[in-house]
Amino acid sequence: MSEEGAGGGARRSGGFPSPVLSLAQMLTSSPGKTPISLLQEYGTRIGRTPGYDLLKAEGQAHQPNFTFRVTVGDVSCTGGSHSAP
Repeated sequence: MSEEGAGGGARRSGGFPSPVLSLAQMLTSSPGKTPISLLQEYGTRIGRTPGYDLLKAEGQAHQPNFTFRVTVGDVSCTGGSHSAP
């Protein structure tokens, strides 16, 4: 996912820019967190809450496959997942 449209870093009261880590940096520095929780944190840091849209749910009831679109600001990505057996 790209940070295009994210703008510059947030400002602290001292006037210095607050560093905003990229999603790749967050994944590397937080190995115990899920990508969804990191995306929520990233959205919070840049001031844009991620939006999730379920595009498709298919498969058998005990093994469904899901396709979602997530949007953060002007950036949208589509991904899929299946439930673990």
